[in-house]
Amino acid sequence: MRINGISAVNSYSANGLNRNQNNGVKKNDVQFGALVAQTAADSFGPLVQKNVNRFMEYMRNLTMQAVNKSGDATEKLRQLIGSDAANALIKNPEKYTQALDESVTKLSPLSGLGIRGEKIRNTITDTLGMTPTHKADVPLPAIIGKDAEGEIYLTTGINELLHMMQAKLLSPFEQLHWISSKTSDGDAQVLVEGLQKGLIPTDRPAIFSYTDDVGTAGHLDYSKLMERFGELGENSPVKVISRGYEATKDAAAGKLGTFLPNPDGSFAVYEKPSMETLNELLPNENTVLTNIGKTLFTPKGIQDVQSRIPADGLAQPSSLTKMDKGEPKWHVTEGILKPAGKEGALDVIPKGGDFCDVGNGTDFTDTMVKIATGEMTDIFPESLEKQIRQSVKLAEDGLTAALQYGDKVVTLPTTKGKLAAEAAAKLNTTQG
Repeated sequence: MRINGISAVNSYSANGLNRNQNNGVKKNDVQFGALVAQTAADSFGPLVQKNVNRFMEYMRNLTMQAVNKSGDATEKLRQLIGSDAANALIKNPEKYTQALDESVTKLSPLSGLGIRGEKIRNTITDTLGMTPTHKADVPLPAIIGKDAEGEIYLTTGINELLHMMQAKLLSPFEQLHWISSKTSDGDAQVLVEGLQKGLIPTDRPAIFSYTDDVGTAGHLDYSKLMERFGELGENSPVKVISRGYEATKDAAAGKLGTFLPNPDGSFAVYEKPSMETLNELLPNENTVLTNIGKTLFTPKGIQDVQSRIPADGLAQPSSLTKMDKGEPKWHVTEGILKPAGKEGALDVIPKGGDFCDVGNGTDFTDTMVKIATGEMTDIFPESLEKQIRQSVKLAEDGLTAALQYGDKVVTLPTTKGKLAAEAAAKLNTTQG
C-alpha cells in the first residue's frame, strides 16, 4: 500500500488514504472528517493540538507498518486498541475508515485548565523539563511509543482516543478537524461551533466525551452508547443517551451531577442533589447514576441543538448556555441534558466498575497508586497499565508516591498527604 505516492512505512496522509491502482482503488485521496476536537489558547491549545497530532501520526504509521506485515507493529497495535479493532483496521484501512466516518462523529473537548490540579501537573512537567499543560494533556508514567521528537506519553485525553479505536468507532486515518478559540467557552463549544462550521453532519449520531477522567473498560462506554442508539430505532424520541456511573448516594449527594429515573423510563438531571432528595426519589436504592460526560447525541438531538443556536452566538445567555463568572458559556448539562430530561428525551446506560476524575489535584496521585497496586484495573491498555505498575511506588507512610518517567522521578502528594499537610499548617497557625 502507498499513501500520497510515498511508501506507507515511511509516511501517511492526515486527510485520508491513497492506494495505488494495483489495489483497485483510485489514486486521488479519499477524504474523511469524523473527529472534531476543540482547544483554546488560554489552556495551552497549540501544545495540546501538537501532542494529539503526534499520537494520531504515530498510530497511522504503526498501522501501515502492520499492513506491510511487520509482526512487531501488528502486536503493538493489538496491545493498544485490542485484537478485533486492530485486525479489522489492518485488513482494509480505507474501507474501515470510511465505514466509521459514515456511522458516527466523534467530539473531543480539549480545553479548560483545571485549576485544582495545576500544582500536581506543574510538578510533573517541571521535573520532566516540559512546557506546562492542562489536565487532559498531562503525561502519565507510561510511554505509548516514540517518534522523531522522542517519547509519546499516555494522557487521559489520548486514552479516550484509544478507547474509541478499541470500540471500533475511530480510525487513525480519519481527518482531524480543530476548533480553536482564544478562550474556553464551555464544554459544549465543540458541538455548537462544529455545527456552525458545518463540520458535524446532522443525519448521524455524534459521541461526546470528557477527556480528564478515567474509568473501567472505557471502550465499552462508547460501544454501549452505539448499541443503545441502534436498539432505539429511527422513530425513538430520545435526543441524548448518556453513560451513568453507579456511585453510592453518600459519594454523590451534594457533590455530583446525577441522573434520576422518570416514571416513563426516561431520566431527569439533578445537579448535586441533597441526600434528602436522593432518598425521596430512590427510596429503595443505595446507588445513583452520576454524570461522567460520556454522551451520544442522536440526529434528533443534534438537529435540536442546531435549531437553538442563537444568531448572535454567546453575546447573551440562551437555552444552550450557563452563566460562568458573569459570562454565558455553552454548556452540555444545562443546555442539552437538562432540557432533554424535561422532555422525556434522555436515556442513560449504567456503568459499573471504577471511575475517577484525575484532573482534580491529588486524585491524580491516588489513581496512579490504585492502578499500580491493582486496586483499579482495565483503565488503560494492559501494556500501559503494566508500565504504571512498574513506575509508581507509594511511600511507606502513604503521604507521597514516586512516579518514574524514564530516568527522572516525580514525587507527588497523595490525598492523605495533602490532608496531613493542611492539618499541620492549621496547627502551626493556631499555635502561632
